Formats: sequence, structure tokens, C-alpha cells
Amino acid sequence: MHVVIVRPVTSADVPGVVALVTGTLAEFGLRFGEGSKTDDELAHLPGSYEQSGGAFWVAVDEGGSVVGTCGVFPVGPGDMELRKMYLHPGARGTGLGQRLLEESVSWCRAHGAGRIVLDTTEQMTRAIAFYEANGFIRDDAQVRGSRCSRGYARRI
Repeated sequence: MHVVIVRPVTSADVPGVVALVTGTLAEFGLRFGEGSKTDDELAHLPGSYEQSGGAFWVAVDEGGSVVGTCGVFPVGPGDMELRKMYLHPGARGTGLGQRLLEESVSWCRAHGAGRIVLDTTEQMTRAIAFYEANGFIRDDAQVRGSRCSRGYARRI
């Protein structure tokens, strides 16, 4: 991984976003389109997030490939859900996840959110460690997807 730019998603990024999410889920024995209705929204980016009051970013390497994704979506008064935070294996451990999270937190604060929530699966141990290191507290009331088994929340 070399120079990586984090920017808002465009419709031209959709194939790369879907490929990254599909590949990452497969690493954990999960299938795209099963167990999470949020998978379907990716085909309609950026509108599927923006029209509901959310936002979505991609991290793109110097060759134009999508190597990271992250979105936020309103799920209740003052609550934004962190969604689709995935990194290409070669981008993990490089600080890119931190950049995506910071972009999300800044955007949420600027748009009046007081809390970020998320759900994940316990198989994603590195992701869980990352969220916990960034102040997320276990809150299984945040589990929304049937393929997810852990919920988290963080005041911002």
C-alpha cells in the first residue's frame, strides 16, 4: 500500500466497494447479501446513504483501487451507525482504519450526532480490538444484522 486517498464515494466506485465487501465477508465464511439488508444499499451509492442523511467514504490507492470503505447512517435520534468498515488485507495495520474512523466521527459531530453505534461478528477479532481501542463499549442492543453477534456504542 502506498499513497491512499480517503474521499466521498461516487457511483463509479460501486463495483470496487462491492468487491471489497464481498471479499472481506468471504474471509470470515460470510456471504454478501445474506444476513444484512445493508449489503443491498451498496449498489445505489452514494444516494442510498446521502438521501437518508448519512455519508459513505472510500479509501483509494494510487492505482485507483478501492482498498477501504466506511459509511455512517442515521438509526435514531442523535445516533449514527458505522457501517461497512472494511479494509483490503494489504491495508490493514497501516492506520487507514483510523483515518476512516476519524473521518466518520468528524462528519457525525458536524451533523449533530451524539453517538456512533455499530454491529459486527465475533469472528472479526481485529476489528473488535480496533473498536474497543477507540472507545467503543459493548452494547448488544445495537445488533441489527442477523450475521452480527456483537454491538458497540461510543459517545462522540
